[in-house]
Amino acid sequence: MYLTVIPPSHIEPTPSYHVYPPPPVLPSLLDNYQEASLPPTPFEPPAPLESIVSGGSELIGRTFQSFLPGHNYLANTVPTRSKKELDAFRTHCWYQLQGQQEHHIEHLLLELTELCPDPIIFSGYLWKYRTSINNDSILEDYRIIQRTETRPQTARLNQAYTVFYGWHNNSYTVSLA
Repeated sequence: MYLTVIPPSHIEPTPSYHVYPPPPVLPSLLDNYQEASLPPTPFEPPAPLESIVSGGSELIGRTFQSFLPGHNYLANTVPTRSKKELDAFRTHCWYQLQGQQEHHIEHLLLELTELCPDPIIFSGYLWKYRTSINNDSILEDYRIIQRTETRPQTARLNQAYTVFYGWHNNSYTVSLA
């Protein structure tokens, strides 16, 4: 509260007070903010993809990069990756994780209708069904496309292979389902 002092020659019957309300107190948006936890042994992603590529087969500009988790994969074998593709794959997965505990990318069998009207045409081929990224590793789940026994014109997915990638290894492990 502020008090205004008036010289004695201009004394008013009651003193004049100026009361200013206190500024409002608003809750901070950062009060409940929790910083995302990183893996216990942080993965140091390599240099950006542009600087990885030098001569040889380029990874940039290819129309189909099946080594990335967001792209469909349909083939009769589990994919292999060169060192450059493996580094690009892990870096891409690291950035997709973005501090989350887990990140999953699923490719349903219905996505095959982008290639053909009926998925049963690809009976016997492998389909990358799911990529699971977490703080410890990356897992890719490959399933085989098969005809159903009760309705031969219908396709289903059966587990076939799982591929394990560690953040710090320059190799990967393929397991049979």
